[in-house]
Amino acid sequence: MPLPGESEGKRTAQGPSPLVVLVLGQELRRDVVAPLESQGYRVSPVKTPEEAARIVRETRPSVLILADGDAASSGGAWAETRNIARGLGIPVLDILDDQGSAEDLLSRSEDADDWVTRNGLGTELPVRVARLIRRSSNGHEGVSRGIAPLDSHFIALMVHDLRTPLNVIGLSLRMIDQAIPRGDPDLEEDLRFVEENFKQIERMLAQLSDYYRLYEPELRLSDTEFSPKRLLDELLETRSFKAGSKAGPTRADVQESCPEAVALDPIRARTAIEYALANAISAAGGEPVRVLLRGEEPGRLVVEIRLDQPPPGSVQSQVLSPQRFERLCGSAAERRGMELAIAARVSEMFGGSARLEAEEGKGTAIILDWPTRLSLN
Repeated sequence: MPLPGESEGKRTAQGPSPLVVLVLGQELRRDVVAPLESQGYRVSPVKTPEEAARIVRETRPSVLILADGDAASSGGAWAETRNIARGLGIPVLDILDDQGSAEDLLSRSEDADDWVTRNGLGTELPVRVARLIRRSSNGHEGVSRGIAPLDSHFIALMVHDLRTPLNVIGLSLRMIDQAIPRGDPDLEEDLRFVEENFKQIERMLAQLSDYYRLYEPELRLSDTEFSPKRLLDELLETRSFKAGSKAGPTRADVQESCPEAVALDPIRARTAIEYALANAISAAGGEPVRVLLRGEEPGRLVVEIRLDQPPPGSVQSQVLSPQRFERLCGSAAERRGMELAIAARVSEMFGGSARLEAEEGKGTAIILDWPTRLSLN
């Protein structure tokens, strides 16, 4: 009697997408590969995060399997591979050690779509793989569906309801500004302080709204062709007009390798760059910010937003995640606000990645690594 995953496995083996398996030892490799190949799956074992990221991008596998250890954790060198798979809508399955309580197993598999223990490889693994493939095929919409860390409907309701009293406060501030006597520096300073905090609340609501729009079920990306250089020029021109003299200088550096045109969603691309740039400008404290555009093979667009000033010791290099932020508007120097989560979410949807690089004593860079063409198939 065939296992439940048998027909699904044979159909997958005939299709264009292989199954990528990441294993950390020869013994485990045999235990994983044998039951899958017996069901007709094509298996592609890999050893390094770099190799895994390349294969995931190029072959678009049906499922990504990560073995226990560094590869099955949310951090470390394998985190980018997870983010790339998530951005492409590829389900992830973790293989976990059997040791530990049920609660421990659940906590270790939080970043996976499903998991199986080593004791269940022979019988459970093909079934779980078949279920993930079926679920992915039934729900695939060409955009990474992802799960927002908070209830999107509640946040949308909260943003909507808070805008009314905020608009009233804004109108009242304008009326007070027109009515107060001039020439009282203390009173004018107090009013400026209130206005600045009012604008910060406005920014928080706009940021929440933009973040949760990226998780709307009906969201569809467009693969419109546009020039990255022109998009950046227009963004910087608009931002300079809005910011006035408060922000430090921002310089564009378009390198020769930058593609003349890419086929991505220009609205979301601009959103990601704008929020990443806002994070960098806030951290710069009036110092210059550089935005570099370059191309990398095969078929990559890299947006690098760089500060050439030493970061605080608490700022460390990390893969950015749309699920991870500590504040809505974090401390400027700490780089932990929701802005970078928005940039990471767009990168994930594009099938790319986002990271923050910090070089002690030298500077920091937000790096958005995207394909030059969006795959909506």
